Amino acid sequence: MKFVSLGAALAAAIALGACGPADANSQPQSGGGAMIMDVGFNALLRDPATPFLGAEEADVTIIGYMDYNCPYCKMMIPELEGLMASDSKVRVLYKEWPIFGEVSENASRIALAAGYQGKYHEVHKAFMGAPGRIDSDATARRLATEAGADMAQLEADLTAHRSEIDAVIRRNTVEASALALRGTPAFVVNGVLIPGGLKKEQFEALIGRIRSGQPLY
Repeated sequence: MKFVSLGAALAAAIALGACGPADANSQPQSGGGAMIMDVGFNALLRDPATPFLGAEEADVTIIGYMDYNCPYCKMMIPELEGLMASDSKVRVLYKEWPIFGEVSENASRIALAAGYQGKYHEVHKAFMGAPGRIDSDATARRLATEAGADMAQLEADLTAHRSEIDAVIRRNTVEASALALRGTPAFVVNGVLIPGGLKKEQFEALIGRIRSGQPLY
């Protein structure tokens, strides 16, 4: 289990010239380098457009950078849901980071648009629970419909809020670039960067050490 302090991750990012997720076939949006020094754990929490599940008054926040077409991200959902079910002081913030092409980007837009009708989490869960890849926009829309989204409203919100939706994805991409993330999933747990997935028990062990003030490194 590899833990990296957020400060160390940012230092590495600066040393690498803000290396983006090129290994995941994605390039950071323009302007990302200027924001590297502004990214800290509190900054990652500030975006009101970031959906979250779990405790409103949490003492541990897990920030997850995920793509709906990442098989390892799909494997993380039951781990995170199990963690939240067993720990009433944990919350999870999802950062839409679509790195696997246009279909992933449009799936993220659809999920964020569903949030305007209060259906983000239902659509998010449907996308993450889909077997295999979401292979087309039509498949994404079918899954959103099955999740209970009003598609007429969703299409209207996709159009009306396109700039806001794209801004959320762009901010997430800038953050991922500043953290030198190279793929999904990746997590930040109370300032500890985890460049990969963990089992529920590993999250619990890390959270226990955070709460008790034990050294992590």
